[in-house]
Amino acid sequence: MGKIVARNASIYLDNASSACQSFSGLTNSISFSQTAEAPDVTSFGSDVRERLADGLKDWEMTCGAFFSTGANEVDVVLSSILGGSTFVRFGPSGSTSTCVMYSASAVLTEYSMDFSVADAATVTYTLVQRSGSMTRGTWS
Repeated sequence: MGKIVARNASIYLDNASSACQSFSGLTNSISFSQTAEAPDVTSFGSDVRERLADGLKDWEMTCGAFFSTGANEVDVVLSSILGGSTFVRFGPSGSTSTCVMYSASAVLTEYSMDFSVADAATVTYTLVQRSGSMTRGTWS
């Protein structure tokens, strides 16, 4: 498997009207983690711990982007969906046909802005699982 260049990554979010919007040109970092619970089914008095497979799965994605107030860009979309539901599509190596795509229904739980005199204005936002699970497939 070949290595990928992070600058080729793509991310799309649905806005408040459920229209898909590209954030790829403004995004400068994406951190994506998935976790799976392994339920403990050890009985009283047992000195051996037993865990079951197929526990609850969860994911979280934190992204950094440049602040932008253009129509259907970062501030407009994120402000309108904060605390609400959206659909996220993430392509680690881009969004062309056959590239890997992660997609899921999500909730935007955090949106913060950073304005410094010497730097570009940036935002950070966090998406978490809303329902269902993260699907790994390919772009079509």
